[in-house]
Amino acid sequence: MRPDHAETGTDASRPVLLRDSANDRLPLSSKKMRRVHSISELFTFGGRVPATVGGLLSAIVAASLLGRLGQSIAFVDLVPGLVWRGQVWRLVTWTFFETSPIPLLFGCLTLYWFGRDLCFAWGSTRFLTSFLGIAAGAAAVTCLIARVVPPLLRTPFIGAWPVILALTVAWSIIFPERQVLFMMVLPIAGRTLVWITLGGTLLYAVFDTFLAYVPHLAAQLLMIAYCRGWSLRGLWQSLRIKQYERRARRRATRFKVVRKEDRWLN
Repeated sequence: MRPDHAETGTDASRPVLLRDSANDRLPLSSKKMRRVHSISELFTFGGRVPATVGGLLSAIVAASLLGRLGQSIAFVDLVPGLVWRGQVWRLVTWTFFETSPIPLLFGCLTLYWFGRDLCFAWGSTRFLTSFLGIAAGAAAVTCLIARVVPPLLRTPFIGAWPVILALTVAWSIIFPERQVLFMMVLPIAGRTLVWITLGGTLLYAVFDTFLAYVPHLAAQLLMIAYCRGWSLRGLWQSLRIKQYERRARRRATRFKVVRKEDRWLN
């Protein structure tokens, strides 16, 4: 008795193709989500950092290399005078480019060390928003100061270090008890690292050109205000409350208590 494939005239050596019916039944949206998830895993560097931190590291390295090879730094650096002329993209793009390998290397290492903990504490969305927000905020403060200090209008700023130092300050405030090796040698607590970061920036500003460190100081002060919960809205509300209290005290001084027929009248 012959096999069935002989009766139908088919070749027994022909391979049989099997389909993954479970995969085929997946909706199109699920397949896209799998692809996005697999792409995001590439930026985790083997699960060592969140994808957001790895993406920022990759963007800074790639942009720095492309900017150096393509000589396109002049179109992305922060120049307050050009920002006031309408080139607002410079408020953010300046922080993704480094012009020297040593600052690029140590900047990426610092972002790798502190960015991981901050991303876990804040979440990916808040971490990315804080990174870009501090970059834009420090640039905006620099541009406002440039309206009062004219030499700043023509001064170019570029590099991720102002934002990275601000993230270092944030890490120190959120984790004040954690130990970190300062200069790879001296163990210090997070609360001490805040003052070392601010003091070191001021020291560099004094011995170098102070105007060159305006974005660094602006970014760190903005990050301190952000971590402490300060905001323009909160400041405005506190000023309004104090104004209402002063009005209430002035109105209260218009009244006096008099005694009449053993009763206190207002």
